[in-house]
Amino acid sequence: MADRLRVGIVGCGGIARAHVGGYRSIPEVDIVSVHDVATSAAEALARETGARIARSPQEMAAVDDLDAVSICTPPALHFEHCRPFLDARIPVLCEKPLEANARAAARLAELARRSRALFMTAFCHRFHPAIIELKKLIDSGALGRPVLFRNIFGGYLPLKGNHRANPALSGGGVIIDNGSHSVDLFRFLVGEPTSVRAVAGDVMQKLPVEDFGMIVLERRGKVFGEITSSYSLKGCGNRVEWYGTQGVAVVSYWNAGEPDLKYKREDQTEWTPVDCSAHPDRFAGEIRHFIDCAQAGQKRAAITANDGYRASVIIQAAYESAAKGKKIAL
Repeated sequence: MADRLRVGIVGCGGIARAHVGGYRSIPEVDIVSVHDVATSAAEALARETGARIARSPQEMAAVDDLDAVSICTPPALHFEHCRPFLDARIPVLCEKPLEANARAAARLAELARRSRALFMTAFCHRFHPAIIELKKLIDSGALGRPVLFRNIFGGYLPLKGNHRANPALSGGGVIIDNGSHSVDLFRFLVGEPTSVRAVAGDVMQKLPVEDFGMIVLERRGKVFGEITSSYSLKGCGNRVEWYGTQGVAVVSYWNAGEPDLKYKREDQTEWTPVDCSAHPDRFAGEIRHFIDCAQAGQKRAAITANDGYRASVIIQAAYESAAKGKKIAL
């Protein structure tokens, strides 16, 4: 691999800007090619990065001599857009959810496995500084074994004209979107769930997809997860709570007056804040890890295609549960 790394970006919408910021934090990386079906979006990102505009992912994979690529398109296009790069054995960082449904996610995970190229699912919250420190705290045993995981990713996001409101592109609403991050965090911080219950609804925005959902995960009747996802909770503060047999920890996402991470053991009366400032923001950390793996010639990243697939299976079961009104075994 050359001293300077050549990177492409497929999909030039909002999430692509986060990838651009991550790549720009690495001095040896050049963004050399971009593609989007919306010409104006591709032109804007090309001006911003100095990249050329590729006419298609196939052309980009064939002619741009890439060392890596980010796929930042809607979920239903991920298999189609990842394929030319995986066929060329170019390392791929693919946005979540892996695909629009579990069957398509399985096809993409299998394609990634057969290609033997580096493939990483972009669950950026695993690289959020407070989540990194929480994982260390959990693994140290200081809080005991897990009992309850609680997570809310809310806020208000108007979706008129957004691909997230088009189920043919998104695969669903907030459950597959924000909820994919949440179920991945449960798997990362607790383990593999064995059942799921869910409810969902279009609460405020009159969309063809749900703008509110709640998921209850269970792990062998010993550990539970409570996840709330919404596009329509104004003033919502995002957070993760992890309760163990010997203590509790809370991750606060930029909530005024709260530390990024605090914990309290059963023998403590006061919360202990944890300094998370040594880590870069989650997008920079995610892309730094991806590029480090690509530079080292590794075939496996910290977050694999199978992680993306497993999250898709859980999300699909959540939709089935919401539709049928019953618990679904995983």
